Amino acid sequence: MSEEVGALISSAPGAGKTLVSVEIAKALGAKVILIIAPQGTHQSAWGRCIRRQGLADGVRTLIGTAAGKKAMADLQWRIPGVYITTPQYFARKDWDKINPDMVIFDEIHLAGAYGIATSKKLIGHRGKRGLWAPYRLGLSGTPLRNKFENAWVLVRWLEQRKMPLDFYLWRLTKCATKPNPFATQGREVIGEKVPGELFGSLSCYVYHAQRENCCRFHPHGFLEGLPAPLDLDIEIEMTTEQRRFYREMENMLASELIDSDGMPVHVDGGEILVARGYLRRCALGLPAVDSETGKLYFPDDVVSPKLDRLISDLPTYEGKHTLIFTHSKQFAKVVVDRINAAGYTAEGWHGDITKPKRDKILAAFMAGEVEVIVGVIGAMGTGTDGLQEVCWNVSWLSYDDDASNNFQGLGRLDRLGQRNQVVQRNYNSVETIDVGFFGKQWTRAMKLQESLRKGERK
Repeated sequence: MSEEVGALISSAPGAGKTLVSVEIAKALGAKVILIIAPQGTHQSAWGRCIRRQGLADGVRTLIGTAAGKKAMADLQWRIPGVYITTPQYFARKDWDKINPDMVIFDEIHLAGAYGIATSKKLIGHRGKRGLWAPYRLGLSGTPLRNKFENAWVLVRWLEQRKMPLDFYLWRLTKCATKPNPFATQGREVIGEKVPGELFGSLSCYVYHAQRENCCRFHPHGFLEGLPAPLDLDIEIEMTTEQRRFYREMENMLASELIDSDGMPVHVDGGEILVARGYLRRCALGLPAVDSETGKLYFPDDVVSPKLDRLISDLPTYEGKHTLIFTHSKQFAKVVVDRINAAGYTAEGWHGDITKPKRDKILAAFMAGEVEVIVGVIGAMGTGTDGLQEVCWNVSWLSYDDDASNNFQGLGRLDRLGQRNQVVQRNYNSVETIDVGFFGKQWTRAMKLQESLRKGERK
């Protein structure tokens, strides 16, 4: 082993990245280890693996409590142990004086966007060094998230010499682009000019696929023998009033994004996402308008053909357990109430649910005391391992604009430990933003995955 090395494990969800990382740390003999990972994984995934595999007695959490501050001081003094923190806490602190033997960044795509606080703290900014360690390990089933440009930050951290200092020069010379009037300088990055070139250049890069040849150990992927998820597209006709409301919203948003000559108005990506979000909410059900704020909301008795159809379908699902996904936290709460009223036991999983409450919900779901979890897509990407042992039904009422969140959501069930073919039901309101949306995201994701797949086969 060399004196310094960075490695990327970009295996698909469910391939055991946590387990492999702990074994790598043991093999390297690292004594002071810093892990950056989503909060929901600290004890359930990392703590359990670290104890079970004999790396340490557990993890010490870096937070703002007295114990957390003591742990931070011990990390600065290089007291042997395994320290763990969240990407949010990491983004708020300076790390240029921290010198662990090894850093593991779980879900490294959370630091990939150029210019955000997390990426600045990772690779350095304005003369500060960033987070350095002799051994650096990045983990993510979707390391590029939705943009190939995100490769610049993670490769700059893993192997600085493989990436030019200037982000924009690299974007210009190494990225494939296409015209997009809404994008920076009128061009959108769609992938790598030579797929596989960047990742194929890395000193240590591991890619394991679910159902394709990824290595000599997995000629048919690590889920060989488990059929790919069964996709069922269920078309839902909106009510007359909901359809009228949707069309009015569509026309209003179009008038804001298109000028009188039919040309796109130059707006930032955030405004486009907001417009899509409005349409997606209108496709869920007929929203009401708050008379004071003008904001859309879902009343408890919201008219939703989608939800009505899903509830009527529940008795036909094979298997007792079901995951239901939506992008709207408010609608998720309505769904929970409606499903409970229909005689099932349902719990919500979103940003308002505390970590202890989530642990109780997960335990109840595994024990059969809860039949349905209604999750906000962005909140279900981590900290839910074990669901696949009792559940193989997943139903989508809406999708997230972040494609990686959708793929991570599906990966909660389609992973190692699953014994049944996952059944994915997509409830799509006809002639709305729902139709074909997931397919478009999948096509774009496959374009990005091309660099990851080809890069590993060097």
